Amino acid sequence: MEVSHRVMTMMTKLGFTKYEVLVYWTLLVYGPSTAKEISERSGVPYNRVYDTIASLNARGFVSEIDSSPKVYVAYSPRVAFLKFKKDVDTIREELEKELKHAKTGSEEKPGIWRAKDLDSALEMVIESMKNSSYEVILIAPEKFLEKLEESIKDELKRGVTVSLYTGESVDLSDLAKLGNLYVRKFHRLNHFVGMFDGREVIDIQNIGFHPRNPPSFKATYPEIIFSQYGFIREAFKESELILEGIKNPNDIRFFTTFHAVDLIKRHVNDGVIYAKVVARNLSTGEIEELEGRVVGYTVALEEGIDNFDLETEKGVVKIGGMFAVLEDYETTKIRLMFL
Repeated sequence: MEVSHRVMTMMTKLGFTKYEVLVYWTLLVYGPSTAKEISERSGVPYNRVYDTIASLNARGFVSEIDSSPKVYVAYSPRVAFLKFKKDVDTIREELEKELKHAKTGSEEKPGIWRAKDLDSALEMVIESMKNSSYEVILIAPEKFLEKLEESIKDELKRGVTVSLYTGESVDLSDLAKLGNLYVRKFHRLNHFVGMFDGREVIDIQNIGFHPRNPPSFKATYPEIIFSQYGFIREAFKESELILEGIKNPNDIRFFTTFHAVDLIKRHVNDGVIYAKVVARNLSTGEIEELEGRVVGYTVALEEGIDNFDLETEKGVVKIGGMFAVLEDYETTKIRLMFL
């Protein structure tokens, strides 16, 4: 029984051998069959039928009827691949679990990961969101938000701040009830850009021209992050805040100082704003944990300046964001609290 080249190619890509595909296909087409019948109909040598059946049985694709001679049956693709998918998911989860323990903690080399299609690119976005602790920034056309809505909800519930740049027609007020959410109206939405804690950036390009297979990549190179960070700053300057949801006023997290300073600017007269940051001392290069009352801020976006003044035990220090130069400290880990 001939198997189409397309089916053979797809199943061998999943790790099935040629004999496994032929035997499984034969049982699907002809129904319950003996080993001899399988061999005659599939072209698989008789002495290889039994080990092939055993392999397919272990995968959950065939079963045997206890008779003489034994008869073998195939599960339908829907049933068989359900178990196969569960097995793959179990393996993936175990691999991810083991990987967490295997990580050495040393700094990894930067890299670029290219996506082959839109689904893969979106999966990278979801994965990066799950790995975030402070802030997720998404510059996204409205149709993308539908695909990412459940993941956005999960991040808000975890306490991660979500800053969205999108159109104004979509109603996101329900999301604002779940966590700290900031939505800005932005008009340049031909690309999707996501940045996660300042460590990773994902770019899905020319969405309108390549709806199913747009050029997409994830990068951890500082140079690429700097470039996309600059684009997000430009988006911030050109956008308008249309929705603010502060569900957790005692734990508002950012990795961008311009978002943090924007919040400080709007709420500085509402009461005391306290901050905790993990920052790099630009004089010594040391990483320090600082906390204290926010006593001032500076915003000069045209000059690329945005920082805030923090009153600490060491005195008042100036906290800058990624790639800070003029300030005392550089940080991507900011927690603001309204007292």
